[in-house]
Amino acid sequence: MTTTTLTFIRTGCIFSLLVTLNGCQSGKFTHCVSPQVTGRVLAADTREPLAHASVQRGGTNPNFGAFGPPKGGQRLMQPGAARTDADGRFVLDSKSVLAVFRPTGWVSVPVTYSHSGYETFRTNYTGANDVSHTDAGVPVVNAGDVLLQPLAK
Repeated sequence: MTTTTLTFIRTGCIFSLLVTLNGCQSGKFTHCVSPQVTGRVLAADTREPLAHASVQRGGTNPNFGAFGPPKGGQRLMQPGAARTDADGRFVLDSKSVLAVFRPTGWVSVPVTYSHSGYETFRTNYTGANDVSHTDAGVPVVNAGDVLLQPLAK
């Protein structure tokens, strides 16, 4: 093959790749695989804020993605739980990933709320919930007031 033929083939392949990738755009690109979750944790019986309640991703059926549940070192690298402040407010940071063969965006995020003396509450937030975005484009789910039931005595 001549150099001209190889250049023509290479140019055709690059053009085909660009056309294909342009047609694959399925939505707004985001690097977040889990949104930021904000809200307030209150006692269900008194409506008083619960300081130092634990808020973390995960639940009875966490969304592990295409590669299954985290293993070994991946578990060690997972962020710990967020804690509520004196007013019961919390911010659970978003999770980001940059990967070539992993879908971008998020579908749902399971969240577990717990505090000693109260029943653990698990829920799942989806894009149908009240979602906004920060200036940096990070999705934010406002969980509102989360009520924890006291343990039966």
